[in-house]
Amino acid sequence: MQKEPDHIRALDRGLQVIELLARNGHMSLAEIRHATGLPNPTLLRILGTLIARRWVRRNIVEGRYELSHLLGQIFGDDARAHPLAEIAAPALLDLKSQQAGWPSDVAAVMAAGTIEIVESTRLRGLMAPTRTGLGLRPSMVFSAHGRAVLAFSAKPVADRHMAAVAAQADRDERAFIETGQLAREIDETRQRGFGLRHSLYWAQPFDPGPPLSAMAVPVRGKTGLHGTISLVWIDAETSLDAMIANGGLKDLSRAAERIGQALDRSGVAAPAIIGPA
Repeated sequence: MQKEPDHIRALDRGLQVIELLARNGHMSLAEIRHATGLPNPTLLRILGTLIARRWVRRNIVEGRYELSHLLGQIFGDDARAHPLAEIAAPALLDLKSQQAGWPSDVAAVMAAGTIEIVESTRLRGLMAPTRTGLGLRPSMVFSAHGRAVLAFSAKPVADRHMAAVAAQADRDERAFIETGQLAREIDETRQRGFGLRHSLYWAQPFDPGPPLSAMAVPVRGKTGLHGTISLVWIDAETSLDAMIANGGLKDLSRAAERIGQALDRSGVAAPAIIGPA
């Protein structure tokens, strides 16, 4: 059995104070002592260190402690895990298809017409690129993820996505849109309940491997659509019908529902993709 890493008590206490201030805003030393159970000398050392590192400040008028506004500059917008990635991870690992060797990706809606892979169980192997797929932005036109977002977003949001997709489409995507093929595919996606990857689509910049198929279902909460979760397989080894018959779609849909409920419980709102193009 792997040995658990050593517990650093001083660091744990410092993080406890940071989390407390993050939840409650400014607090007095007495309030922090009451909440943590730590003695004043210990708290003063912790708070003094955090003030020196510019993570915490003590206001003048009341002498109360609060987190520094500079934390935004220290961390930056991209320093934290995407909430969808963090919350989806346990459900991804519990998928029966994952345990059977069929991986999944989670794509988050980042902006109008833009989705991004934020978590994945595609490790080394035939279905994984030689480099990580995290940060990849799949085509909204040809990927299972993009088609699911376009099909299952609320109409004003879907219209905004479509306007952005049309404005930034490459030649192949534009042809697929202008010939009405995308509109037909979106209708079919709604009817079947999941998006399907276009048979010839391979996301750049990775070199093509064996032909893959993918289905994707929406991850929705009370505030709207957060993103999608997919199931990926090798064409030559199985078929869509076999995947569905083996419970892959049902399992994927249950996972998406579980993730959506967890996002609601955590107070994470869906991206607000509205307004004109």
